[in-house]
Amino acid sequence: MLARRLFILFLVAAIASLYSCSSSTESKEKKSNFEVIQPVVDQTISNWSNPVISAQALHDNLSNYFVVSVRKPEHYALGHIPGAINIPWTQIAKEDNLKKIPKDKHIVTYCYTGHTGQIGATVLKLLGYDVSNMKYGIMAWTKDATVRVQKAFSEDTDAHDFAISTSVPQTKTYDLPDPNYVDSEDAMTILKAAADQYVSNHAPVISAQALFDNLNDGDTSNDPQIISVRKPEDYAKGHIPGAINIPWKTIAKVENLKKIDPKRPVVTYCYTGHTGQIACTVLNILGYDALNLKFGIMAWTKNQTVRVQKAFSEETDAHDFQVEK
Repeated sequence: MLARRLFILFLVAAIASLYSCSSSTESKEKKSNFEVIQPVVDQTISNWSNPVISAQALHDNLSNYFVVSVRKPEHYALGHIPGAINIPWTQIAKEDNLKKIPKDKHIVTYCYTGHTGQIGATVLKLLGYDVSNMKYGIMAWTKDATVRVQKAFSEDTDAHDFAISTSVPQTKTYDLPDPNYVDSEDAMTILKAAADQYVSNHAPVISAQALFDNLNDGDTSNDPQIISVRKPEDYAKGHIPGAINIPWKTIAKVENLKKIDPKRPVVTYCYTGHTGQIACTVLNILGYDALNLKFGIMAWTKNQTVRVQKAFSEETDAHDFQVEK
């Protein structure tokens, strides 16, 4: 009898121990890369108050900023903002390059037209730097075509009169992405790996003409999801047909991410290309496949009511500030 009672007690203790171990294992289940970085990304982007800086503001207080040209080395050599160092945007998340950038100064990135500079700034912001991107890139700093390398936005060659819609499409709910960048639960480690994978392997933009051709090729199966990251009141004035509206500061919120299918390509767009590039960068880092519409809504339509803001102008936005060679 005693032996039977002891056996029962032993059995109960064993089951309790197994349950305890199981519960402990479940409570300590490893978080996915997405689960670790999504709250960090959301908090960082939703509180980013100064994503861009004008060339005039940078020029007037140049000594207060640490400037990074994210252009190609050969183009940096043709001329750059005085004092700027060169880290190509495709290399911005490398540890050796991050060590060149101080954490105790305000960083300003710049590129050609503002797009890849905004990618560089977004990556640095997510990694804990105080940073802004120079609006319109080197186009706003100098009118020297040799230094610019590329051409600035032009109404004649870059702007179109494609269709605009005011109807709001229904949204569906999708599973969240599950990227696997690195075996870690440290947010900064994962963000560096995610950012490096994105900038090293992904194109930054799509032209308005290429997007239009895609949407009108008769094959809806290859249509990207389009996201206007403009303000709701500006989205209501007119948007690319089929586009849903997620303002850029809210792009990383779970309830908004669930509106985006991680199995389909995405195209973001804004006003001039800058905040659309922020959203595009965030989505790629979180596991989506996104491109940004080059020059934003300015490239899609010439309708000033829909545009809301003014496009880049040589007369008002371009300067002849000093460059270093």
